[in-house]
This record gives sequence, C-alpha cells and structure tokens, in this order.
Amino acid sequence: MTAGQRVSVNGVAALGRPLAEELAIYREAGAELIGLPASKLAQIGWATALDEVRASGLAVAYLFMPLTCHPGDGAGWAAQARTLAAALDAAAALGAATLYLTSGPSGELSWEEAADSLAERLAPAIGRAARLGVALAVENTMSIRGDLSFTHSLQDAAALARRLDIGLCVDLYCCWQERGLVDTLRAELHRVRLVQVSDFRLGTLSLPNRWVPGDGDIPLERLLRQLTGLGYRGLFDLELLGPAIEAEGTPRALARGVRWLTSRLGG
Repeated sequence: MTAGQRVSVNGVAALGRPLAEELAIYREAGAELIGLPASKLAQIGWATALDEVRASGLAVAYLFMPLTCHPGDGAGWAAQARTLAAALDAAAALGAATLYLTSGPSGELSWEEAADSLAERLAPAIGRAARLGVALAVENTMSIRGDLSFTHSLQDAAALARRLDIGLCVDLYCCWQERGLVDTLRAELHRVRLVQVSDFRLGTLSLPNRWVPGDGDIPLERLLRQLTGLGYRGLFDLELLGPAIEAEGTPRALARGVRWLTSRLGG
C-alpha cells in the first residue's frame, strides 16, 4: 500500500454536517479512505446512505458505533443490537474491513462482571461479523467517558479484546503516556485494526479538544516510528474534533492532518 492508502479520516470531524457535505470535505482534504458513524447512516436510512457513500467515490475503511447502554438496560440493548447488526451488514456492503466499538458503560458492575456481560450481549454480533468477514474492534477511551466505556487504558482494552476474541482500535490521544505502551502494542499487534492519531496541548482542560498532528505535545513521530518498527502495517486514522479544529476550519485542518500523516509514512 502507498502511504496515502494507509491514512483514513474519521467521521467525528463532521458529525453535525449533512452526509453529502461531509463526503465533499473528505474529498477536498485529499483523503482516500474514510470512516463513518453508524448512527448517521442509520438516521438517514441505510439504503439511501449507502447509495450516497458509493456515489462519492470514497473508500470506506471502517464504521464506528459507540455502545451506550447500561448492562441492565435490556430494552435499550435490544435496540442497540439491532442497529449493530444493520451496521455490520452495511460495513460488508461497503467493503469496510472493520467496525469499531466502545465497550459501553459498566454501571454498578465490576470491570470483570462488565466484561462477562458484554461478552454475552455481543456474542450474536461477533458471530455475524465473522460470517460477513468484518472485523469487530474495541477502542480505548478517556476515563471521563465512563458513559461510553469501561476500558480506559490500552491494557484494559486489550484484555477485553482477548476476552471477546476481537480486534483493537488504538487511540494514541488516550494512551500516549501509558506505562508499558510499546510492550502492550508489541504483544497485541496482531489484534490492532487501526491506530487513531491526533494531538494534545498540555494545559488543555476542555474536552473534546484535539489538534492537528504536529500542533501539540504528543510525541507522535516517535510513536509512529515505534509502531512501524514493531511491524505495524495497518491503518492510521486521523481523528480530529473540537474548538481548535473548528477555529481553523474543518476542511483545512483535515487537509493538513492528511498531509502530515502521509508524509510521516513515506508519502
């Protein structure tokens, strides 16, 4: 693959925009691969959304779907499970290789109990994904997002991925200072489906607030060298959102981010 074929743009950058406008922004930014939120496609209507995406000429690398239901919310989970099944079908129809999730909240359960509960609830989706040839992956998140996740370190996300026998979505923004990060990446490299890249400025107290790579304080060039040195040959995903991106203008920020990532990957 060329460097450009290893860089995707994450759909959180344009969540509030109409799909046609969002796709136009990605083309303008020079993206060859994109990732899209299942929620937006479901809201538009799966068939209509898929036709619109196909007409754009952009390749879809993955879909994403944060899980939000409390483990005890049976009715809520049933509805979310239906959306997840439809999202897996859509991913397969678009040729997207991956659908990544957050783990959902733990509620009153311990970490271990929440993991067991999620394994039971996700079993049908894991089977469906295997039949469709779509890889499921779980993302590590910031602890402030306990409404979406109980995996707040890459080590915890990896432990859950092993428990479920699914892949990993590595968000460097959330784990760049984690103890033993390179060791965890080395041990779990075979599970990593995509690595999310954005920057952070020390002293930032508002969230979400991500910067274009190279504009902040995360040692991204070192982390990319370490990942490629470990043998990672997969996708690097540009995930940008927040006031800094909006102030610059989303199209311009995305274009700069795509150029930065592509150049660091040898493009």
